[in-house]
Amino acid sequence: MLSRVPKKLIASTIKPGLKGILNESQVRQYEEDGFLVLKNVLPAHIRDNLVRWADELEAKPEAPGKWMKYFEVDKMTGKKLLCRVENFLPFYNDLKELSYGLINDMSGDLFREDSVIYKEKINFKFPHGNGFTAHQDQPAFVSFGLKKLLTVLLPIDPNTRESGGLDFAYAWHKSREIMPQNSDGGIRTDLEARMNWFPIDATAGDMVFFDSYSPHRSDINYSTFTRRNLYLTYNPLSDGSYREKYYIEKREKFPPECERDPNKDYSEGARVFNVANPIK
Repeated sequence: MLSRVPKKLIASTIKPGLKGILNESQVRQYEEDGFLVLKNVLPAHIRDNLVRWADELEAKPEAPGKWMKYFEVDKMTGKKLLCRVENFLPFYNDLKELSYGLINDMSGDLFREDSVIYKEKINFKFPHGNGFTAHQDQPAFVSFGLKKLLTVLLPIDPNTRESGGLDFAYAWHKSREIMPQNSDGGIRTDLEARMNWFPIDATAGDMVFFDSYSPHRSDINYSTFTRRNLYLTYNPLSDGSYREKYYIEKREKFPPECERDPNKDYSEGARVFNVANPIK
């Protein structure tokens, strides 16, 4: 199941708008399975800086109108733990260049048409940090009627079974439908039990692309280190560009804690922007 991006690809059948970074076999594998794992393909200057950038984002104070920090609660200690940071590309030029350049082009190859970035996030899973129940991402992308999106995972720290690495279910994306859900937005438990789950262990330098309808899940972090993953989500450019609109809507309907009105109920926004995760 593991694939590697070739250093150089010469193809005479590349369609207009496609960059030909991924080959036809890799694209078909993604289309068949709903996910694609590429080992050790991230440029070294990005790979080697991921930890520093994540550390900086973790240390940054909550700042209304800038990066967006979300938290969970440690069930053992009751302590508030950072769970996610979003809207940080404007503050990291190298990461912005990669997101709008190489990875955008690779995503276009998987769409078989030009793509554009939709959103970005880093998930922080501290020791004892909770897992994400089995879910599809598509229910969180309903705001603008988009039906075709993909996300690329860039591991910052080792994704292992102990640290709460991700599992993906083969080929369940093909129906292009949102599956029946539990009350938390996760896939109904009886359906999850029927799926063929593939565990992915990954390290910095790897990339994992997955379809917005592809079921995935992760466990509690039982390790002694924080497992951080960077996620970049894309949609076909032909459907429009929504990144700015997405963050405007999220700030209104499910803002970070430092921007919340204590007299306002955000439960409706949580149903879209807080699917199957431990964020409070």
